[in-house]
Amino acid sequence: MDSAFAVVLFFDWKSETTMNVNGPEKLLYLTLGIMFLALGVVGLLIPILPGVLFLAGAVYMLSRGSARVRRFAETHPGLRGLQARFDRLDSVPVISRVKVVSLMIVSTIVDGIAKLTRGVTRLFA
Repeated sequence: MDSAFAVVLFFDWKSETTMNVNGPEKLLYLTLGIMFLALGVVGLLIPILPGVLFLAGAVYMLSRGSARVRRFAETHPGLRGLQARFDRLDSVPVISRVKVVSLMIVSTIVDGIAKLTRGVTRLFA
């Protein structure tokens, strides 16, 4: 069996999901999910890359694009809690997500500037 055909069969391209994802969006989720899965496996082998984070991202992306993966994640004891968290994340309004991400970016910029000024003052002191 061709490996691409097996991947499409496993991820259940034609199935309906509870997210009502259309064709191009579903293809995007499946493509990103497979890329995250590959990066996660590589990350488990190479200590520099955070493999577990990419595997969690793969579960999220693939469960959005495939009902079969979603059912697997909901019934698997190790993934059930992760899938429940992802479902709660979907219920958060977009404006709240934008606010949180904006505050995280501002905090990172402020911390970076503070560390940069400390380094410059140490350099010239």
